Amino acid sequence: MPNASGAAQAKPEYTIADRMNRIPTSPHTVVIIFFVLMGWFAETIDLGGTSFLMPTIREYFEMDATTGGYYSSICFLGMFIGAIGAGRIADRIGRKKTIVGAMLLWGIAGFALVFSPNIYYLFTMRFILGVGLGGQFPVALSYLSEIVSGAERPKYMTLYQLMTPIGFAVAGVLTVLILPHFDWRGVYLAEALPALFIIGIIKTCPESPLWLEAKGRYDEADAICTKFEQEAIARHKELPEPVRIERTDKKASFKDLFSPKYLRVTVLCFFVWFISMFSDYGLTTWLTTILMEKGFDVVQSTGFVTIGILGGIPAWFFATWSAKKLGRKKTFLIAGLCTSIFGIAYGASTTLVMLIITGILYQFGKYLNAMMMALYTPELYETNIRTTGNGLATSWGRMGSILGPIILAGVMTSFGVYTTMYIAAAMVIIPGLLVFLFGPETKDKTF
Repeated sequence: MPNASGAAQAKPEYTIADRMNRIPTSPHTVVIIFFVLMGWFAETIDLGGTSFLMPTIREYFEMDATTGGYYSSICFLGMFIGAIGAGRIADRIGRKKTIVGAMLLWGIAGFALVFSPNIYYLFTMRFILGVGLGGQFPVALSYLSEIVSGAERPKYMTLYQLMTPIGFAVAGVLTVLILPHFDWRGVYLAEALPALFIIGIIKTCPESPLWLEAKGRYDEADAICTKFEQEAIARHKELPEPVRIERTDKKASFKDLFSPKYLRVTVLCFFVWFISMFSDYGLTTWLTTILMEKGFDVVQSTGFVTIGILGGIPAWFFATWSAKKLGRKKTFLIAGLCTSIFGIAYGASTTLVMLIITGILYQFGKYLNAMMMALYTPELYETNIRTTGNGLATSWGRMGSILGPIILAGVMTSFGVYTTMYIAAAMVIIPGLLVFLFGPETKDKTF
């Protein structure tokens, strides 16, 4: 394929993927990873904040429970559209450009939410914000998986999802500190400010060398990869020889996700992402409201949820160890069991001590499951279709996120808070069992 000057670019003996797979992290790589993580961290603050603000937003705009469910789901509708579109766009124009565009979109919408004069404007901005959020997630996930080596992928891919509980916890703290003094507008403003991490991504992050290679832009890919190699050699003195792995150069399209090669994992991703996100966001949206139904005020309920979210921190340590030692499939099963068992116990808890203990254990299982989805899904697809596959998988998850808050609102109204917790938590055993029984093991996969 010709480069910018029109000269043909020779294909090297070892692929960029072969070379990147053996490169340990350097200070430069750590900076890149930091800004990718901060991009998702900023996103989760904005995404999680509404679950804490839901009682206040509903009161201010005089929403009933059903309208509140629609308000939560309108963001996930935007994420559904964003995930499908951005995944395919990133495979065409590049990972970095798509990440920056998505982050710019949701950042502007996040600031615009602060000035909502009525419910129609509020819903519109939340939808646009969702398009950007949904677009950023699968593309950044693919980008990160292509920047780090295969040996270090479990650590950094699960660390990416660790930003979710940390971001949600920060959203809870911001709500507790700001809401009593500056109402919901002040909270939304504080949650939008971390979108400025986009500056670091623009200035620091290169394009994915694996994507450049897949597009035949070998000189550009080689320049980036060589820089990573030189920095790693300066730190580690030497690098192991690349291992040649045969990969396809065939161009891929959306319909290839349903070809015999990918159909099984594409269907698996549908059930794993849809059920997990239905439970996760459906329940998270109403968790503060559920605790208020148990007799706690909005600040106390927000505080309890925030404390529970810290269970995501030990989940990262466990995921990093277990994914490498036990494999992806067994770790998925453990995540499903923990989420279901401790989620049911959380729903049955009425005392302060048990709410905190079971809340932390439930969040441990929930975030362990989310971390495994982030690690596992990119490993199921080749570079030429990775973000398209990730985008489709996460879009199905967003479909679950859309339906979860609405359906669980009806369950809560008809059957009460306890039944709502039981149903939402118990569902997560299904993804764990499906991966364990039918999913391929990708523990040693390189790309």
